[in-house]
Amino acid sequence: MAHQVLYRKYRPRSFEEVVGQERVVRAVTNAIKMGKVAHAYLFSGPRGVGKTTVARLIAKSLNCEGTTKPCNLCAFCVEFNSGSSFNLIEIDAASNRGIDEVRELREHVRVTPARGSYKIYVIDEAHQLTEAAFNALLKTLEEPPQHAVFILATTELEKIPQTIVSRTQQFDFRRPTIDEITGRLIRLASSEQLSLERDAAHLIAFAGEGSMRDAESVLGKIAAIAEKTINQKMVEDALGVPPRSALRDMFEAIVKKDSAHALSLVEELHSAGHDIHFIFRFLTMYFRNALLLKSSSALLPFVQAELLPQEIEFIQNALPEMSMQDIQKKNSILLAASRQMSFAPVPQLPLELAVVELCQ
Repeated sequence: MAHQVLYRKYRPRSFEEVVGQERVVRAVTNAIKMGKVAHAYLFSGPRGVGKTTVARLIAKSLNCEGTTKPCNLCAFCVEFNSGSSFNLIEIDAASNRGIDEVRELREHVRVTPARGSYKIYVIDEAHQLTEAAFNALLKTLEEPPQHAVFILATTELEKIPQTIVSRTQQFDFRRPTIDEITGRLIRLASSEQLSLERDAAHLIAFAGEGSMRDAESVLGKIAAIAEKTINQKMVEDALGVPPRSALRDMFEAIVKKDSAHALSLVEELHSAGHDIHFIFRFLTMYFRNALLLKSSSALLPFVQAELLPQEIEFIQNALPEMSMQDIQKKNSILLAASRQMSFAPVPQLPLELAVVELCQ
């Protein structure tokens, strides 16, 4: 039997398991309870944050024989969980983007479901549909059959025509916080009989860049070679990222204006094969959170959701040595340097120049 990746194996089977989308889940579940489900939804947001998952949960809820929430016990729920339900039609707009495919879809929509109450049509990456395809879809979205619900998912809302947006209920999906992703990763590891240290889970969450799916994929990659415990060193080795201790040393060297030490760390990390983009991201994260902590102690909860306790401590210790204007300037330098990464003939050069300027 083929190995099942973690993000598929542990895809949420109920709305309560969805992480980081409380506002969307509340609105959708209330609509289902009150029998006021829209005929068409538009879900927008970054990749891997739960758009398709929520769409599938809506499909399962509307056909569940038990309650307005998926019972995961009835025949319909079992079919949805196994991916064998004929009442859920998922369409990849990247490969089915033309008017002919939409015309075929319109013919299919007219057919009532053989079993169950609703057919749910999920159009993923909907922004890739052609203009003609969108025009052909307009009338069906506006007045679909009573048994049909359309859910369009997109990572690029700006590319969806306003004529489509106006005919749907639109919801924005946000990126889960690092803390939220960390918590879910620890729970998944426990389900796999693995102990995932919090520092290690935090690093995986950061590497996922706000995508729950990407973070779960990274965890699956590491879990495949782990025995009982996953620690921070294992994650660093698996991802090829620099040790956080070295990144903290670089931050402290910059604060102390020790450009020689900061540059030597850049060369050591680059020579060891570590990703320059990752170093940039960590330095930016440290100085951004320094800006928040310098602004007001009331912003500490937001910093705690992103940084480890020891990282918050060393940033707080460095704050007296930096003025607010100094921190603002440092963040501007990092932001400008990061834009040059893609064009630099020498990969580490933008970081080296930035480090020298930061130390001044």
